Amino acid sequence: MPSPTWALTAAITGEHRGGHLFNIVGYSRAKDIPTGSALLSVPFMVGGYRWVMFVCPNGQTPEVADFISVSFALMQDVAHPVKVCAEFSFIDQVLTQDIRHVGTRQIVDIPGRSTCMGVSRFIAREEFEKSEHLKFDSFTIRLDLIVIE
Repeated sequence: MPSPTWALTAAITGEHRGGHLFNIVGYSRAKDIPTGSALLSVPFMVGGYRWVMFVCPNGQTPEVADFISVSFALMQDVAHPVKVCAEFSFIDQVLTQDIRHVGTRQIVDIPGRSTCMGVSRFIAREEFEKSEHLKFDSFTIRLDLIVIE
């Protein structure tokens, strides 16, 4: 079953708000993949653009191999950079999911296809494995996006 996606459009402000839930089932197996390897979400649409999420259970690079890294990428060619605010959270971290909180994030330009943006040190693996976010060998990462026209 595909992961849930949601979207809101504010025509007056030129903002398109939405996001995606990426459910990782079988973390005990996923954490054995090499550093730099990623689990990919199904593609999803926000603001008329096609996106995908990446989760690296052993970090994106050797320097962050003790962390879980999360990122997202634009999966289509564009004529101009796409301006976005983004926030990653675990599904149970409700305070960081308030759209007013997401809107305080820095606006970044995504220049085009396959440009990744994210957090290389989202959470230390040791801390994560002791946390309440990992339940029944599964967890869900939420990405909130605001696409600004």
